[in-house]
Amino acid sequence: MNELPLLTILMATYNGDKYLTAQLESILAQTYQNWELIIRDDDSTDLTQTIIADYAEKDARITQLEFGNLHGTACRNFSQLFDWAYQENKQYMLFADQDDIWLPDKIELSLKEIKEDEKAYGFNTPLVKYSGFKFIDEEDSPIDKLLKLPADLNLKVLLNENYAWGCTMILNWAAVDLIKHIPPESVNHDYYIALVVSAFGRVSLINKDLVLYRQHQNNVSGNVKNMGLSSRYKRYFKNPSVMVKPLTQNYALIKSFYERYSEGLSPENKRMVAGFLSSYQAGFFKLLKTLLKFGIFKVGLGKNLVYIYTLFLYRKEVINNIYNSSEE
Repeated sequence: MNELPLLTILMATYNGDKYLTAQLESILAQTYQNWELIIRDDDSTDLTQTIIADYAEKDARITQLEFGNLHGTACRNFSQLFDWAYQENKQYMLFADQDDIWLPDKIELSLKEIKEDEKAYGFNTPLVKYSGFKFIDEEDSPIDKLLKLPADLNLKVLLNENYAWGCTMILNWAAVDLIKHIPPESVNHDYYIALVVSAFGRVSLINKDLVLYRQHQNNVSGNVKNMGLSSRYKRYFKNPSVMVKPLTQNYALIKSFYERYSEGLSPENKRMVAGFLSSYQAGFFKLLKTLLKFGIFKVGLGKNLVYIYTLFLYRKEVINNIYNSSEE
């Protein structure tokens, strides 16, 4: 009889006492029980560390990790957790936010799906599976908002936007061993993971909602209020300058990825990423030509139109932010 694999759940916390208990209870209630939960707290000043200590005392599978010296952002926290998991040769890895709720079969189905992909593509193939999710508000009530998620993620899509949210991911060891380290300046750990694994392995969807993704005023990322038509209109047309920061972060992430992995990319992917970065610097129309040449698009016509509009307005400012700051 095959032994059930141990799954490692990495959770980054900071001042999350309001919702942390519900998240921990949802993990404890999973149908698959052979897991360990490793929590790294970023010097919380509320009751977060007390809650962690209480649960760790009651359940030996829960550990508060003291590892590394990087603090200040969720990505730095997850980066340190990832470094630890890589160092410890953890075979399957999941990420947990402090304020969500996992549906009971999240772990079981995630493991089933990634093991099926390992059988199909080989255990040495880097694999990430990501699932759908449902939005809930501060009182656990559902929010009527759906996101269209691609069945597979490739570099053409990921050069513009990530659709694999960290709280829905499971990685196999081949993916962990490929990545080895998440640069803490990446802003979003899940985006970096999706980029790397899509280039050298496979990132694909579990076509089921497995997480209740909580929306509240302190969300670090993925706020549903920013996804509606009225919000997009305000950002893109009334105050488009707010898009400079995410555009700059996106370019910096792609640049970091390319500098680290360019030599291993396929010839086609290498030409595409290099062309994206260089044409971004060269001018709007050269960039537009590159986007069309390689089919580098977001999911949805409307999103592509407003994306091209913001590039027309702020491409030069993004490049100035990147290269002027790197020279200082």
